[in-house]
Amino acid sequence: MPLTIVVRSTDPTANEAPSLTFDGPRVVIGRGPGCDVRLPDLSVSHRHASLNVDAGVHTLIDEASLNGTFVGGVRLLPQVPRVIQSGDLVRVGRVWLEFKMDQRPATRDLSLATRDLALRLVSQAMNTLGDDTVTKLTVVEGRSSGSFLHLEDEGRIYVVGRGESCDLILDERDASREHMQVVRRGTVVLLRDLASKNGVFLGEAALDADRDAVWKPSSMVRVGTTVLSLQEPVADALADLEAAPDEKIVAEEVPLPPPSPSPLREGHKSDAPISEIPISSSLRAEDNRSVAPIASLTDMGAPPPVLKKKTSHWTPGYALVVITAFAVIVASLAGLVWLLRSSE
Repeated sequence: MPLTIVVRSTDPTANEAPSLTFDGPRVVIGRGPGCDVRLPDLSVSHRHASLNVDAGVHTLIDEASLNGTFVGGVRLLPQVPRVIQSGDLVRVGRVWLEFKMDQRPATRDLSLATRDLALRLVSQAMNTLGDDTVTKLTVVEGRSSGSFLHLEDEGRIYVVGRGESCDLILDERDASREHMQVVRRGTVVLLRDLASKNGVFLGEAALDADRDAVWKPSSMVRVGTTVLSLQEPVADALADLEAAPDEKIVAEEVPLPPPSPSPLREGHKSDAPISEIPISSSLRAEDNRSVAPIASLTDMGAPPPVLKKKTSHWTPGYALVVITAFAVIVASLAGLVWLLRSSE
């Protein structure tokens, strides 16, 4: 059965939480670029956890991560499998995930979708901090050096050339009036030579006219003596996060479980397995009670506290039973004394 992993630690104003659906025997979760689910948070280890599927049973394994893998509030022992059921909430570092097993189709082109998910999470974090996240072209050499063009609108065709109607005007005598076009589609930037007189060079290769070529930030574009670079702040930040060492988190940084994704439906049994009941139904941030950080007890290896039920005060019936028992004991002692005296 396909497995969907939903990232619940995301922008609460988003219409839908990002997710990936897998239909294979193994899924690796971590911060590294080779993971199936890439979570760009320093509290997530490069290879944090893995999930195996065997005969329809899903088991989660912590890969000796720095900050641990938690199913609800229980920390998994490294390399010890734990069976996962649909609806379970899992925390890796500071990131909450929800696991769903249903019949939805597997995500197409998983490698690209996995990178898009990581870039989306980084973009949300940068927007929260007020950082610039827009991909842009910058003239780094030539008479127009310092000029730039933001590719804000996905799918829009931006024209670069010498003409005044161009989106980026080049002060370059070897440039045609409309020399080339640039389009951003998702996380991919496409470049096309508009049948220019002197051509467009991507790196050392001349582009074929009227054919799209993928422009990656590692390559420069040359138009005559003008050189342009492609800058992707989000992709650069993702690369920095993936290359950084793991960050140890403290109990105060542990987020509470996310709210329930949907209310209980009609016909939902109250005696459903614990793993199927949203954790947030018993632990909610808005409750007027203190909630201990999830990792505070499990990290120290101590069992959770047990609340003892208080005993009630004596009742008349309970007192009568005690008095009767005391009378029986006194009578027994008197009988024993009489027997001892008669034997003498």
